[in-house]
Amino acid sequence: MLSVFAAAVALLLLVFWGLGWYTNHGEYVVVPDIKGKPLFDAKKELNEYDLDYLVTDSTYDETKPPMAVIDQQPAKGAKVKENRKIYLTLNASQPPSVKVPNIMDNSKRQAELILSSWGLKTGRYIYIPDMAKDAVLNIQIDGKYVKPGISVPKGTVVDLVLGDGFGNQIAEVPPLTDLTVLEARAVLEAVRLNVGQIFADGSIEDTMSAYVYDQEPKYGVPGKLGEGNTVQLFIRQQKPETSAP
Repeated sequence: MLSVFAAAVALLLLVFWGLGWYTNHGEYVVVPDIKGKPLFDAKKELNEYDLDYLVTDSTYDETKPPMAVIDQQPAKGAKVKENRKIYLTLNASQPPSVKVPNIMDNSKRQAELILSSWGLKTGRYIYIPDMAKDAVLNIQIDGKYVKPGISVPKGTVVDLVLGDGFGNQIAEVPPLTDLTVLEARAVLEAVRLNVGQIFADGSIEDTMSAYVYDQEPKYGVPGKLGEGNTVQLFIRQQKPETSAP
């Protein structure tokens, strides 16, 4: 009877020892931190730790490189068995497409919030004569009018065409010579006018920092423009020593 009991205990110990050996009992590896690393580098590092990986999801973050690891599970520092799969979320190589929402007749503030919620950015404010002040009358992308519902990449900049609240009032043409293009644009926007065609004299390295040496219509010439009209600019990279008459 005693021998049977001893044999049973020995068999039980053998089973536990075998189970521990089979499951590498007491042995583990510490998961490395691979967040932010390119997939190729992350895979190489996981191999060094005898770990495997599986891509389970992707998202898009314009601030991070394409195909970089955005998230990992288990997280860094976790203790796992060898050959354990680490589940990865990668940054997509291209932004997903979204549809431009219908923001017509919304206020400027409402339009900004709606565009942001769809992953789109608000660009320039283009004012035209209309009694509905700051109401969205149209939208533009890359200088072209577009209709709501078209598909564009997430992060696309949308310009808003807004009513100025004054209707058909007219504005005098301000003096723009000796100003940079950036300064001239700000002056024109202040009187509800827009920059029209820009004509360069010589090589231009940076349009916004180039200087206006002439304009059309000219300042001081009798006549006024309807708000929303344009003024043509003639520019040079360096500030002219004397302004055009």
